[in-house]
Amino acid sequence: MKNNLIHSFSKDQFQSVIDSRIEQVVNHYFDSEDTYVFVEGPRWSTLGFEKIAKGWRAYGDSPINVKDIRTIEGPFGREDNGMAWIGQIIEMDVLINKTLKTVKFRGTFVLRKCEDSKWRIEHEHFSQPAEDPYGTGDWLESE
Repeated sequence: MKNNLIHSFSKDQFQSVIDSRIEQVVNHYFDSEDTYVFVEGPRWSTLGFEKIAKGWRAYGDSPINVKDIRTIEGPFGREDNGMAWIGQIIEMDVLINKTLKTVKFRGTFVLRKCEDSKWRIEHEHFSQPAEDPYGTGDWLESE
């Protein structure tokens, strides 16, 4: 991405998660009842800033301890007229009840430039591909 500020957004958000700076994480979201997040699970989604903030605060109290987040593809994105998107694939090292595991996600942030000139998340989607949801295999032939 051309804009370094936008390019660094993911890095700042991910570092806030690693450092358990939950209020900083929450501050990265646009304060609106329409802000919409597809969470990585087990819920499907969260609608509204207040519910998103409540979810992050509960996450901070959960047994999940994020040790590292690495971008393994991307980030890719674009900024135009006060809106931006960032897409990437990440790997997270998480410690859960004394067990270290690595989890891979694809993720997208859709950002809005707010009146205070800060970029905030208006939509977020982190997920993993579903295992053959149609029962047909991958329709893209490998080369």
